[in-house]
Amino acid sequence: MVKKKNYTHIFLLSPFFIYFTIFFIVPIGALFIYSFWIAGTTDMIPAFTLKNYINVIVEQLYRSILLRSILIGFITGIICVAASYPLAYALTFKYKKLQDVVLYLILISLFSSYLVRVYAWKAILGNSGLINTVLKYIGVIKEPLRFLLYSPTAVVITLVFILIPFTLLPIFSSLQNISPDLIEAAKDLGANGAKAFYKITLPLSMPGVMTGFIFAFILSSGDYVTPQLVGGTTGLMIGRIIADQFGFVFNWPLGSAMAYFLIFVSVLVIYALTWITRLLKLNK
Repeated sequence: MVKKKNYTHIFLLSPFFIYFTIFFIVPIGALFIYSFWIAGTTDMIPAFTLKNYINVIVEQLYRSILLRSILIGFITGIICVAASYPLAYALTFKYKKLQDVVLYLILISLFSSYLVRVYAWKAILGNSGLINTVLKYIGVIKEPLRFLLYSPTAVVITLVFILIPFTLLPIFSSLQNISPDLIEAAKDLGANGAKAFYKITLPLSMPGVMTGFIFAFILSSGDYVTPQLVGGTTGLMIGRIIADQFGFVFNWPLGSAMAYFLIFVSVLVIYALTWITRLLKLNK
């Protein structure tokens, strides 16, 4: 007897696919098409040209801002992972009773307003903010540290604070999947704590580390709000330039090309890191 095919799963998933198609695939596809068009005086001219992509590479302003965005995203991702890993490790293997409390606080922070958190750090890093006030009070400085605000430093600090939950949760999840028996077995075979971490814990948690880094890198390199509020002229990033092309200059083809160029560079960086990670595993 031939079994009838069950299409219930297709019916249940259809709302998701429809939503995904309308709000993601169609806009992304439209941007890809626009990136090859030409911006006219009042409208866009359908064509196929690589001029917009070439302008992103040739123009020094666009190139420098794009490189700055990638660098800030990379630094932010590294700091987020470096700050999240010890906390995730401690919650997994040392302070298990505090897991629920800490994770609950992290989830609460995700529900708070993005703008509120940015403005909070703007107040903290300002000339009359918490950091400068404390340093002046204890006599470390006489004048406010002006580089703390409206600079790439301010952008990185603010983005790290905002994006740490996005790196902590994947790392914590990957550490939860590591059996303590593996670490105990390594110690029984003569490995000390550091060697057991290097040989067992770190390699098995790398998927979470890579996932957390990718989240932080992508979200920070393309961020628009944070550089605008705390970055100043020296902390300007590609997200602001892309927004200006659509909102003020009305050069949608160039803005689309910038957006896709950022996507291409981000994919290359992620692929390179993944390749390096696999190469290091093979060399062990």
